[in-house]
Amino acid sequence: MTERPQDKKAAVFAAALELIAEQGFTGAPMSQIAERADVGVGTIYRYFAGKEDLVNALYLDIKARLAAHTLRGYSDRMPVREAFRLLLGNTVRSLSDHPAEMSFTEQYENSPVITDATRRDFSRIAGPIRELFERAGEQNLLRELPLEVLLAIVVGAVRSLVKLQLSGAARLDDATLDAALDGIWAFVEI
Repeated sequence: MTERPQDKKAAVFAAALELIAEQGFTGAPMSQIAERADVGVGTIYRYFAGKEDLVNALYLDIKARLAAHTLRGYSDRMPVREAFRLLLGNTVRSLSDHPAEMSFTEQYENSPVITDATRRDFSRIAGPIRELFERAGEQNLLRELPLEVLLAIVVGAVRSLVKLQLSGAARLDDATLDAALDGIWAFVEI
């Protein structure tokens, strides 16, 4: 039985994520990614024009999977605070389960490697999350700060919680996570 193309692409993504995490962008040549993925270099170039294209596609793949996990159970009809807690709780759990993906996106989201087109694509993926914040603003539930600043505060707090858990410095059981999410909400609400 032959391997399906999506399986090869997934193997390339996994290998690239591992190698870039281990050796950095410049230290992970396409030949090494191909070897780790157990595919030919030509196979990678069948999917991607080059390493920057691969990194942009990997970034979007990771962000799309994170958004899908984050939005589990979400409805735009939920009360804002309930939706906020659900989305952030889902995000903390997902990032805790996938630390390499968090590290990769954190490293590359402000990198010149990530293109404006990729940023626009991610913005579409994250649309429901942005819309929740906009709805909260329309209901006068948030501090008078630009949306980007509020998002930065929340994302920074979520990442810090995940890092505390991953390092073993804090255990985020359900009660602790709920209290932490209440704390994040209290910081951004009026």
